[in-house]
Amino acid sequence: MEKQILIIDDDANLRESLYEVLELEGFKCYQGKNAKEGIELAKKHNPEVLITDIQLPDSSGFQICQEVRKFSKEVIIIMMTGRFMSSDEKTQGFQLGADEYLTKPFDIQELSVRIRQLLSRRGK
Repeated sequence: MEKQILIIDDDANLRESLYEVLELEGFKCYQGKNAKEGIELAKKHNPEVLITDIQLPDSSGFQICQEVRKFSKEVIIIMMTGRFMSSDEKTQGFQLGADEYLTKPFDIQELSVRIRQLLSRRGK
């Protein structure tokens, strides 16, 4: 069965690019344009992987992390950021349940390989 990935980002171009490449890589993808929509999609589809931007118009990736961890301990959460993150911020994210950080711009193929590694470590 296809692994499901949820992409949450208010940048439609990046969201679409991730969606297209990851679908070609054999994943089933869903897209959320903000935190509210993203959390609803996470509850509905229970994806194996959740990729979220840290800065969203209605919330933060940290809050999404916290919210999703209330109903899913299994999902792999990858945080994306367009700016430098202090070690305190990264630590906060890891404490809230993030599994990985990516700084934009990043190589989508590299992301795909990273997702597969994280999934295989979880035995999925």
